[in-house]
Amino acid sequence: MENRDIRWIQRFQNYEDAFRQFESAIENYGNTSENLIKEGIIQRFEFTHELAWKVMKDFLTHEGIRDIIGSRSATREAFNKGLISSGEEWMNMLETRNLTVHTYQELILEREFKNIRDIYFPLLKDFYLKMKTFL
Repeated sequence: MENRDIRWIQRFQNYEDAFRQFESAIENYGNTSENLIKEGIIQRFEFTHELAWKVMKDFLTHEGIRDIIGSRSATREAFNKGLISSGEEWMNMLETRNLTVHTYQELILEREFKNIRDIYFPLLKDFYLKMKTFL
């Protein structure tokens, strides 16, 4: 079977595209004061995080690990298997993602934007680089 037929690799390609767009937004506009740009970066974070945990799930399933139900169990198992570091920050990232999807309060979005830029982006980048080693 050719590598490109493996589900986690296909999902990773989508993650890579989303991550690259998120990375570009952080690099180009990460210190902006414009709310519209921040909202766009937050949305790119949400897409990227969603694909990250799905890559975790698909990769772990490919490796023979079953019973991964959702983002929390995928994140825990990825941490246990060494795919990610800073398990607690990844769980905080999950909470931020859930919060930003359903919150429109400017103070909360501002605080979470800083976390996205300063904490979660580097974690997502580390995960991206780690998963590239398996291709």
